Amino acid sequence: AFLILVILFLFSNVVKADEGLSLREIYVITDVVTPGEITSGESVSSSKINQQFKQDTSSLLEYFTGIDNAANGSVSSIPYMHGLNDDRIRISVDGVDLNSACTSHTDTDLSFIDINDVDYIKVFAGITPVSMGGDSIAGSIKIKTKNPTFSQDDQLIYSTKLKSFYKSNNDEQGVYFKSSVASSNAYLKYSGSYSQSNNYSSANDFKGANYGGTSDKSGIRDDEIASSGYRMENHQLSYGYQINNHLLEIKFDYQSIPYQGFMNQRMDVVGQHSHKIQLKDTISFSWGKLELQAYHHKVETKMNFGKNKNFNYSGTPGMSMTHHGYTTGFNATADIYLNDKNTLRSGLETQFYEVDDSWDPTGGMMSPNVMKNINDGKRDRYSIFTELDRQWSKEWFTQTGVRLTRVEMDTSDVQGYNNMGYLTDANNFNALNHKKDDHHLDLSLSAAYSPNLNQTHEFGYSMKNRSPTLQERYLWSNNAMAASMANWFGDGNGYVGDVNLDQETAHTFAYAAVFHDADKQLWNVNFKPFLTYIDDYIDAVSYTSRGDGFRTLTLGNQNARLWGFDVKASQYLGNISKLGDFYFDSKLSHVKGINTDANDDLYHVMPTNLKLIFSQKINHWNNGLHIQLVDNKKNVNDIRQEMETSGYALVDLKSTYQKENLQLNLGIYNVFDRDYDHPLGGVYMGQGKTMNTSGMGLTYANAVNVPGMGRSIFTSVEYSF
Repeated sequence: AFLILVILFLFSNVVKADEGLSLREIYVITDVVTPGEITSGESVSSSKINQQFKQDTSSLLEYFTGIDNAANGSVSSIPYMHGLNDDRIRISVDGVDLNSACTSHTDTDLSFIDINDVDYIKVFAGITPVSMGGDSIAGSIKIKTKNPTFSQDDQLIYSTKLKSFYKSNNDEQGVYFKSSVASSNAYLKYSGSYSQSNNYSSANDFKGANYGGTSDKSGIRDDEIASSGYRMENHQLSYGYQINNHLLEIKFDYQSIPYQGFMNQRMDVVGQHSHKIQLKDTISFSWGKLELQAYHHKVETKMNFGKNKNFNYSGTPGMSMTHHGYTTGFNATADIYLNDKNTLRSGLETQFYEVDDSWDPTGGMMSPNVMKNINDGKRDRYSIFTELDRQWSKEWFTQTGVRLTRVEMDTSDVQGYNNMGYLTDANNFNALNHKKDDHHLDLSLSAAYSPNLNQTHEFGYSMKNRSPTLQERYLWSNNAMAASMANWFGDGNGYVGDVNLDQETAHTFAYAAVFHDADKQLWNVNFKPFLTYIDDYIDAVSYTSRGDGFRTLTLGNQNARLWGFDVKASQYLGNISKLGDFYFDSKLSHVKGINTDANDDLYHVMPTNLKLIFSQKINHWNNGLHIQLVDNKKNVNDIRQEMETSGYALVDLKSTYQKENLQLNLGIYNVFDRDYDHPLGGVYMGQGKTMNTSGMGLTYANAVNVPGMGRSIFTSVEYSF
């Protein structure tokens, strides 16, 4: 299957405009960057984002090669970059990077930003400039929201946008509103949105007669992915003022998620509220610019069993869990233009992060105490960095950087619901020294060489470090039920942390070759292989068997190796009279990951996949045919009992009509209603007795993968004035 994908990809790149087409140099291929993607990153603007037909902000990352999303909640997908999950990726939105306070990652970084507020996304996969962040080993994702443009005279500029959308498969619908006013030195902007959906359906029935998730499936269809609906609202108010050489900005964000189901977790979100405030001052000087930023974020998440999951267990009503997360930070970055050849970038960052994870008693074995899963957890980070960009000549460019980081972690003593099932674990944990300090030395070295107008070659090496999360270090209970609630992998297992975990250190080697026409307008091919060695990789290292066939896993340090390549190609095919301009894009990604100590495949590594896009532009129309080919997933993680998936092909149709202030979007997802399991979908736990770990509810023997969505029609209308 892999060979077929490669052949298709290579064939696609030799497609040329035939004699019936007239080539016109009007198509600017935005994927070509100077000096290259290793040092400058790969970016996409809102103009392309508007054609993605997505509502989950994280799903926009699927535009980039090497990035995939693992199933989670409908608006909180978990990004994976070259096989490494979100905890290993530095994700920042307007300069703010957050942490997941919930052990199930219901509050991922990108879940806090509405998709319609995104202006552009920049991705650094593998080798990342030290200025783009530390405490991460996979890469960095930078997202910027769009601010109003100041007027050039005394006239006020008013702008308003209205948008609504609908998706047929899960009855997903929502509205978005944005309005702003700007003068020559100030702006005020508000944006707000509301969206909701029911459960989505697969193309076919996927629950067999022996499905063990529930003894009563009445009201839930066999093709229905239960616990996949949600309700969400977002609000953002921002103000900017420029005076002399200062641009002062302040933003307030509020989000409310009354409900979000999790089809591969044992519990659902039954209430989540977050507040964020950020202040930023950008100061321009003759020598460059200085950016000062401060922010504070608060999130409260309540979890319990949603409407599709069994609520009562032997008279015990539900299981209330509450997570509080508080993040406060300050950043200062200076760009110093030394001369025409050298730019120095230096900065410092501090972040103070606190988590309280407590479970109220509900009766029976879950009483009489409040269970303290993480009690007053703290994770504080201090960083300084410096980075030099040097343009040696028109052919050669280098970037070198170093970052020093200190991570301080601590937590208070814990307790279980009672002494019967928790006392020994709690006493053992409380007897340990919880305070841990880690020191990181990050290095990034890269060079770009452009021998002529048709090609650029880049070489790079980086050493990056990441300290454990609070969950990885401080989850303490071996109780099967409690450990199963501590899961951010969607695999049905339970997890126990290790106070004495070491930090991860990744050594990455990367090369990128970009070939294109001299004007960078007609075609390009980009080939980017990489190799990463990770010392002290945090993985599941041992397990305890259980009555339900799932496992309670303990985390530890081992070593890992990942390698692979990304290939992209774009071709302007030409113009046909009365039919418009035609374009072709293709993206191929191949990643392999191994735990070298255990000789086990890494978890949630996306199999080889290829994306083909044929598009047409004529007058006010932009139409596209999207094909995705995914190989079989045979390389699975044994210790987690990861399930294999079959290969599949999906076809989507998309069309956009744009005229003046009006934009209409129409799309059909999974045109042929193909039945498939997403390789990163995890174990289906959307209904029934999800908390029973003794074998009376869902068992591993009867478990199934989370299936993908069946055919769905998407439509949206947007009007700006």
